Amino acid sequence: MQLLDWTLLDALQAGALFALTVAYGADAFARRDRMMGWLSLTCLMVGLRHGVLALESGPVLTLDVMERAQSLLVCFGFLALCMAVVRLFPRQLPQRFPRWIALGMIPNYVRNLALPPLHPLDPPLHHAADIVYLIGCGTMIWATLKARHAGDPMGQRLFLGFLGVSLPVVVEIAAESLFNLKIRLSGLSLVILAMAIGTSWQWLVTQSLRERMLQAEAEAEAWEDLVPGGAFRTDHPSEFMEATFGRDWAARIEGTSDERLTSQQGTVFRLRTHALPGGHRLGWVERDEDTRPGMGGFLAGWTVALGMDDPAETARVEGWLRGWGADIEIWSTVPPREGPYPSVLVWAREPSILAVWREDDLLRRRARWIQAGGPLTEGPHARLELPLGEAGLRAALQGLLGQR
Repeated sequence: MQLLDWTLLDALQAGALFALTVAYGADAFARRDRMMGWLSLTCLMVGLRHGVLALESGPVLTLDVMERAQSLLVCFGFLALCMAVVRLFPRQLPQRFPRWIALGMIPNYVRNLALPPLHPLDPPLHHAADIVYLIGCGTMIWATLKARHAGDPMGQRLFLGFLGVSLPVVVEIAAESLFNLKIRLSGLSLVILAMAIGTSWQWLVTQSLRERMLQAEAEAEAWEDLVPGGAFRTDHPSEFMEATFGRDWAARIEGTSDERLTSQQGTVFRLRTHALPGGHRLGWVERDEDTRPGMGGFLAGWTVALGMDDPAETARVEGWLRGWGADIEIWSTVPPREGPYPSVLVWAREPSILAVWREDDLLRRRARWIQAGGPLTEGPHARLELPLGEAGLRAALQGLLGQR
């Protein structure tokens, strides 16, 4: 007996389920989420079922073919729902639960695929399939209740939903089995249940990602407290790095491939960094071995005069010298005529300018000197080509000071 004309309602349920199929399917494909994939398949099967039922009044399908098709589609949709629920509550439901439901649906397969219309075994096999539906719904409600008592957030959010949307399914089965009434509300129930599951699952994924992010940030802060030297991230502000290397410290670190960085006070630090997405870097700085407290650099106790034409080159070489422990004197274009005199002179101007330095008798001066560029001049000195390199200057200084 047909209680109402359900064609329009079937069409509306089919449209809503197809919309959820597309939305959940796209999300499942984007995140490789199998639970959302099974939920999308559930919506598709039940949506097709109501789409078939919406064709009842048309000449497309016979009544028998329509009945068998919708029965198989709702069966496959229920199996897909069981697969989704197993992934929702893996601790409460065994992985074999969908297989048991599939085996319990054998009478439904036989009824729809093997028996002719009006066969005497059709009603009892139909009732057997309905009992499997009821057992499956009861098992899922029981698993949700266990998850809720265990403190599972999905169980707490979905228990009332599973309980509420299962009632129309029970009513539909009981009405058809006992009174031969067609009440097609299972699709509407699935729409509500699918929306509840989907939104709760998205909330759980978002909450899990947020917790993992906070945990990672807390762990990073803990490591920053444990690593030697000053830890930093170039995309985060750091009072220590700004005070030590200036306001542009992040740009200096991101723009260099060198393993050393000179502070504003001339101390050389070693960089220990790791590249992050976006060009930023994570790491820490520690004082160079030659400038660690208590050890001193190889120029500790020596005074070095520096005479360069280029201010940028002066700053670069000065950073190296201070990092090696030297005291620095910046000489202008003309060297001083009177002492005290430095221990080492790094001179990048015309060598003849040094004629004013003690009667042009460089051989009488104790200072060693390094001529950077220009002609070779007699004296106790070395000569390097411009621009100066850190390794070459270091080797020349060690050679002049007899440290190698």
